[in-house]
Amino acid sequence: MTLLATLHRSTERVAHALALVGLAGLLVLSLLVVADIALRALVDYPLQGVNDVYAVLMAVVIAACMPNALLTKQNIAIEVLGETLGGRLRIGLDCFASAATLLFFVLLTWRFVPYAESITASGQKTWVLKWPVGPWWWAATALFCVAVLTQAMVALTDITRLIWPDRSPIGPAAAVDGDEADGAL
Repeated sequence: MTLLATLHRSTERVAHALALVGLAGLLVLSLLVVADIALRALVDYPLQGVNDVYAVLMAVVIAACMPNALLTKQNIAIEVLGETLGGRLRIGLDCFASAATLLFFVLLTWRFVPYAESITASGQKTWVLKWPVGPWWWAATALFCVAVLTQAMVALTDITRLIWPDRSPIGPAAAVDGDEADGAL
């Protein structure tokens, strides 16, 4: 197994684990909202602080799911030109798209750092529960750093597919894009 294949598998494990954490957080948020609605309807007494929990946890939940979405290329893509050109030109366009996505996430994460710093420095707290907001934004920022590393792996994999198609850690381009699965249906 090559170093790139080992790095790719490690990236997959981390991305999948973080997605599970994100989905668990989403489940917790959903259960809190259902409980809040049920208590409002049944006994006219809402759960205190549900909006606070929702406000701080949602950014972390979304950020936890980003690495897996990037790794599995679940982002929006326009593939008409790539489909028309086919072959290595399509893989070249995939490399360009991966590099552009990497640049976007680097810039986004770069802007998250001063935002998390300012929230922490201001001592901002949630309205009802009085939880400090800063640590939650630092957690989201750290998860976006993982997303940057994940997208770097995606870009590196695409570049490898372009330069050395037989050495790709995840197989040929068709297997990555799901073309083989479409043909099986």
